[in-house]
Amino acid sequence: MSDKKVCELTIMDITERMLGFTTRDEIAEASGYSDYNTGTRDALTEMREDMQKLTEKEFVSKYDEISLEKGDELFELDEEEPRAQYLQGYCNTVEDVMSFINPAYIYDQMTMLEEGIEFDEEFEEAFYGGHEHHHHDDDDGECGCGCGHHHHH
Repeated sequence: MSDKKVCELTIMDITERMLGFTTRDEIAEASGYSDYNTGTRDALTEMREDMQKLTEKEFVSKYDEISLEKGDELFELDEEEPRAQYLQGYCNTVEDVMSFINPAYIYDQMTMLEEGIEFDEEFEEAFYGGHEHHHHDDDDGECGCGCGHHHHH
């Protein structure tokens, strides 16, 4: 916490706090989440570097592309594989940061996805539920872990 007024906080301040939280030893090496947390750390590190040199338009375009590429790779993997856990952490973090820039980001991504994919029961289960941590929805649509996420995958 700082003595800054909340209106003075920047996206760099917020992502720095996210990175600090993720890299704390007890968080980074948490049993069952180390690959997920490594993905989170890598996404934050890369995004913070790009925030210093890219325009908003360039940044959004770059991470839109990265998110799609990594999301495609993720759907090809078994959810328990370390690489899948890593990609989940990376992609969820990109979604979080992109949502700071554009609150409609996740909705827009879902709309584009729905236009390109015919949903069936197996896909919906893989996309919305059945995964560790960010994938159990309560009745109100929030993630069961209490993190406040609604439909991270």
